[in-house]
Amino acid sequence: MACTAAGETPLSFTPQRLRAALAAALPGGGPPSALCVALSGGLDSTVLLAALASLRDAGGLSPLRAVHVDHGLHADSACWSGHCAGFAGRLGVPCEIVRVTAAAAPGESPEAAARAARYDALAGRLRAGEALLTAHHADDQLEGVLLQWLRGGGLSALAGMRAAVPFAAGWQLRPLLAFTRDELRAWALHRGLEWLEDPSNADPRFDRNYLRLEVLPALRRRWPAAARTVARVARQAVEALELDAAAAAADLASVTPGQALAIASLAGLEPARQRRLLRAWLRARRLPPPSAATLEALRRDALAAAPDRVPVTRWPGAAVRRWRGHLYAEPVGPAAAWSAGAWDPARPFELGALGRLELRAARGVGLSRSRLAAPLQVVPRPAGAVFRPAGSRHRRDLRRWLQQQDVLPWRRATLPVVICGSEIAAVADLGCDARFAAGPGEDAWQVVWIDRPLLTSQEAVAPARGG
Repeated sequence: MACTAAGETPLSFTPQRLRAALAAALPGGGPPSALCVALSGGLDSTVLLAALASLRDAGGLSPLRAVHVDHGLHADSACWSGHCAGFAGRLGVPCEIVRVTAAAAPGESPEAAARAARYDALAGRLRAGEALLTAHHADDQLEGVLLQWLRGGGLSALAGMRAAVPFAAGWQLRPLLAFTRDELRAWALHRGLEWLEDPSNADPRFDRNYLRLEVLPALRRRWPAAARTVARVARQAVEALELDAAAAAADLASVTPGQALAIASLAGLEPARQRRLLRAWLRARRLPPPSAATLEALRRDALAAAPDRVPVTRWPGAAVRRWRGHLYAEPVGPAAAWSAGAWDPARPFELGALGRLELRAARGVGLSRSRLAAPLQVVPRPAGAVFRPAGSRHRRDLRRWLQQQDVLPWRRATLPVVICGSEIAAVADLGCDARFAAGPGEDAWQVVWIDRPLLTSQEAVAPARGG
């Protein structure tokens, strides 16, 4: 839609105030090498790009460009792309048009699918040291906080969106969080800017639209400063979260130097600190967070289970088990699975989320090259398999040998075993069969497990392995 100039009402938003907001949002390392605006063509991103172009023309601003993501979800999406390219061109700003597929997966909302596709595209095009600028403003913050509250969010929901967060190869900055939608609209009208109106924004079937169209107008009539009040509360919540994160990190550092979490250390804390410690530990393990109910079940089972039990708590993407006084966390799902197959010694053997096996040249350690005449395979531990460890005179039941090696119970069945012909040559990186073990000074292949998960309880208190 075309917009005409407004009256002479003093403007709360100006490029100069944007410059101050941008400086306040910048991370401590200094200004980024360049700025990239996510340009949708709507009011907010139109104002952001036009104001930044004005600052650039006045001097002292980092190089500026724009990226428009075409989701292909509307019949006019190609026209919208043309509008964005033309608008940026009139400002003298390079603009890249990126087309993506944003079809929702089963059970996924169209909004979530479009957002994921958009951010994946933006992340793939952000350059090292560059900052992505998005046009989220104070009303977006208000809407987001209310939605998260209604969905049961905690303190992090109250904190809302941050002005600066790490993103891809650089940063994502939100310099408009200090301004309301009405303030941006007033400046756009004053400048005679044109912007697009997405008709889907008027569809109350979407939660955010319903909140914006039906709920917030009533709130603003009663509390006109609601957006600014929530922005102030969000800043206070961010400070509280930062203090909480520092305390959680201190607890984590004091109770567990390795990959597993000691139950005795957890038991010595009050319940609120136990929950905080568990959340921090799971974050450190790069696992998805559990719901509040699942976290409480994990805490209860960890502390109350009998010593001879191996309770497991599962949620999408993760599982936590208790074993011999420690908690062990790991990813689960398709990414954690792996399949048996032939192994080309020149290539790693992929084990999904469990890392990969490699054969590295060695001498006198590992598998004798001269005795590996048959093709190699990697398979999960065969049922009933026997194994004669290097240096031993006797064959042993592999299951019992793994118990003696203190391998965690849930690791034993799927432990990768290297087969040469029809015989076991090596059990992961734990040991070689005597028939294939290299002698002193003999050319050999050493089995190396890259990004190996925790295998034994002896490793529970050892420093975490890289990966």
